[in-house]
Amino acid sequence: MPVRYVAGVDTLLVAGATLAGLVIGGALDPVGQRLADQSRADDERRRADQEASAAAADGHLPMTVSEAGDPTSDTTGEPVATPEALRELLPAGRSPRRSAIAAVVTGVLFGAAAWHFGPDVIVAPFCVFFAMLVVVSTTDLSHNLVPRRAVYLALALIVPLLVLTSGVDHRWHSLAGSAAAGAVAFGLFFGVWWFVPRGMGFGDVRLAGVIGVTVGYLSLLHAYVAFLAGFVTGMLFGLAALAVTSSGRKTRIPFAPSLAVGAVFGVLWGGQVAHNLFHAGS
Repeated sequence: MPVRYVAGVDTLLVAGATLAGLVIGGALDPVGQRLADQSRADDERRRADQEASAAAADGHLPMTVSEAGDPTSDTTGEPVATPEALRELLPAGRSPRRSAIAAVVTGVLFGAAAWHFGPDVIVAPFCVFFAMLVVVSTTDLSHNLVPRRAVYLALALIVPLLVLTSGVDHRWHSLAGSAAAGAVAFGLFFGVWWFVPRGMGFGDVRLAGVIGVTVGYLSLLHAYVAFLAGFVTGMLFGLAALAVTSSGRKTRIPFAPSLAVGAVFGVLWGGQVAHNLFHAGS
């Protein structure tokens, strides 16, 4: 779908969207932290239930941590190579400074969406999308996880808004690209997670699906550019983080912020980049 640029963009629209982003971003940041805490608690409870079920099936009582010994060692006492999370890139819990940064970033992104698309209903789903990207980026940097509730709630809002956009602007064909990009992105990331579970969290798989659905609504090439930019950003961010923190190669680097940067790039500049990549010299 060709992106419509509006000559003489309504300054009031951009200013209003930016102000709304400032308020929404600041309000959503502590909510995201609570969702991250809930997701971590759910994961720990599910893991404990699975261990208890496995122990009961084997006819043994569940072991306590002290009985189990060092979880990083196997039965022979040899250390197991498990990835260590890169922590404390952002403070967890209540943090006025982090909330202020999230508010400013969300405000800028809302304003950019209004400037890019102009006075069109399509601004709404992409503002929801940008707000979600900020939330999951901060939680991945503070908790090393992507809250599933944040991703599911955003998807539940984005899909109806994209359908509404298609109805208003007669862009029904764009929904096919949205569904295709979402399915392909989810499938590819699921394959990586399935074969290399220690290299990627399932939250990244969910996030990739939502990015595919949303950015793919613009076009499949927009989605391609978004993920390409995300992987390049992730590579650069990982190299910088490992160099600054002197971490080992097995350190798990938060990937959601890189995917978010790539998604924003794909939305705002994906059409131009895709044209340069695939139509240059034609």
